[in-house]
Amino acid sequence: MKHSLRKLVGYHLETKDGKKGSVKDFLFDEKEWVIRYLEADMGFILPGTKVLIPKTFLEQPDWINHIFPIDLTEEEVEKSPPLDDNIKISRKYEQELDAHFKIIDYWSKINIPPVGGMTSYYPPRPINPPVKIIDEKDLNTSIRSFKEVSGYQIQTLDGVMGAIDDLIIDDTDWQIIYAVIDTNKWLPWGKKVLISVHWLDKISYSKQKIYIDLNTETIKNAPEFDYSEFINEAYEKKLNDYYRKPVKQD
Repeated sequence: MKHSLRKLVGYHLETKDGKKGSVKDFLFDEKEWVIRYLEADMGFILPGTKVLIPKTFLEQPDWINHIFPIDLTEEEVEKSPPLDDNIKISRKYEQELDAHFKIIDYWSKINIPPVGGMTSYYPPRPINPPVKIIDEKDLNTSIRSFKEVSGYQIQTLDGVMGAIDDLIIDDTDWQIIYAVIDTNKWLPWGKKVLISVHWLDKISYSKQKIYIDLNTETIKNAPEFDYSEFINEAYEKKLNDYYRKPVKQD
């Protein structure tokens, strides 16, 4: 099932011993575009302290009551390595976090794409994730924040058209599969459209832009996205078919 990250921010977190907090942000791996951590506000334990919960501890969500149960106790969360709110997450910090929670780091695992079953993906997995642009050598981590990229402009092949409004994940693997693009500031009849991560090329954190391999006309004429519309297999295939059509040039 597909979910909007914007709508998931604010969900309640509940530890094994019943203590509750709330989700403040989602952190994803820019190399794979998959959610790695939930940033939690666990004010009952560590007031004003940023706490990262590895996604591996997230149990089956209660979508109806907006609750994310986590397979951790209050004590385990309380003793997690502190993270300065003004410092970006480093690989060293992730190693400390893994050691504390006694988990294997994700970057040394062999990624095997899902096989079998009746589920179809559009575009087919694995998708080609965006890559970091070369001149940003000072960025020493692959972990990025959903809130960080929200609002980034979309640089098409021939101009700027829209900005990141939301990211859509598939809850079967927490893969980010779509970006919601808001074109309101660029079109008098502005609308929101879905762009598959397949079409994203590069991310510039210094320029606050995401580069895509599409032109402005393709974005302008894309099917409008409605949050109330269910994203099912038929919808995804239709969307994928549209973006694969060449755009007629005047």
